Amino acid sequence: MIMKRNLGVIFDIQRFSIYDGPGIRTTVFLKGCYLNCKWCHNPEGKRRYPEVFPYNPNCEKCNLCIEVCPTGALKRVNDVLRIDKGLCTTCLQCVKVCKHDALVVWGRFVTVDEVIEEVLKDKEFYKHSGGGMTVSGGEPMAQPEFTYELMKAAKEHGIHTALDTCGYAPWQDFEKVLEYTDLVLYDLKVMDPEKHKEYSGVRNDLILENAKRISEMGIKMRIRVPIIPNVNDNEENMRQLGEFVSTLDTVEGLDLLPFHPWAGAKYRIFGLDYPYPIGEGYEDEKLIPLIDVLIEYVDEITVGG
Repeated sequence: MIMKRNLGVIFDIQRFSIYDGPGIRTTVFLKGCYLNCKWCHNPEGKRRYPEVFPYNPNCEKCNLCIEVCPTGALKRVNDVLRIDKGLCTTCLQCVKVCKHDALVVWGRFVTVDEVIEEVLKDKEFYKHSGGGMTVSGGEPMAQPEFTYELMKAAKEHGIHTALDTCGYAPWQDFEKVLEYTDLVLYDLKVMDPEKHKEYSGVRNDLILENAKRISEMGIKMRIRVPIIPNVNDNEENMRQLGEFVSTLDTVEGLDLLPFHPWAGAKYRIFGLDYPYPIGEGYEDEKLIPLIDVLIEYVDEITVGG
């Protein structure tokens, strides 16, 4: 898909966010991601273009959407409406024929000016709280030109900027965006390269190299670690992570983000498969030994967000 320089695809703009950087912030969620993490909590952000999702709680099972679909992308599996993303062309015929709001479109095209207009509504709150704009996703570096234009526009209005990234993108794209970035929220998931590939679809060599380069540029960083049961919540992974983070001079702290059950419910509502238990959270006491390891390497550790 060819994108105009000042046109991007987002799936949400969240105002009064307090977990995506310092102070009160507006978080802009861009669509598209280079990774395919099995535990992803935002499946609506994975693909770069607008797409249709079934909202099964509203479905009356009239099957009009299935009948009108020109590619056969819609089908009912075990009485649950599903969409084959490989067949769906986002023609929206199913959305138009549905009378029950059981099909929703995630993602919309926006200009930089439209996003900044929304961000500026809370400029006074940023000023008094030390907040600003955070660009997240999906993965903002999947739309590097749009992310660059957003960051640049925000800085022209005197707004603090944060980039929430998985780190997997060409360095030349990062280098350009970082020119207008005050803080990088950097995800580190699994330190073993092959295990990282098993759970996210790619090795982490590029991710670790980009983290080093960002730190060498002198840009402030916070490391964010999703804690996934039986994947990365072990002493070996935490020690390797802590050792690596200790080599990054600009890291201000580390945020542990425990696995939570809400994502599974979202997957079920949208007719998607989810490999983790639905309704089971991560117990706080399991975090204690992980924190005991990490505190040897990082001065500040937070939990949640």
